[in-house]
Amino acid sequence: MRDRAVPKGSQIVISPWHLHRNPRLWRDPDAFFPSRWQNDDEKPSQRNAYLPFSAGPRVCPGAGFAMAEASIILAHLVSAYRFTPIDKAEPVPVAHLTVRGRNGIHLEVRPRED
Repeated sequence: MRDRAVPKGSQIVISPWHLHRNPRLWRDPDAFFPSRWQNDDEKPSQRNAYLPFSAGPRVCPGAGFAMAEASIILAHLVSAYRFTPIDKAEPVPVAHLTVRGRNGIHLEVRPRED
């Protein structure tokens, strides 16, 4: 593993946080760049280095449902409400079990009138 001997029976932890932000695998990894998923240059990373639900025999059995559910909920929310940042400071991501903003992400939420 990266030119290091790993004794049999060792536990290895893979950090999705670091893997998903590795500049050797992703062009401008910290940028919000949704069209990267349509870019052929990053296809190998999309399949082998993006692990939001783990991979292989330990993959989350609910991954497909979670992605569908999240898309439906997000579509409903953005069609019904307008979200506006309260302050202009960009959130600083902090990795715990999940990723969140160090000081939260403060938004004003108003029903859409259009």
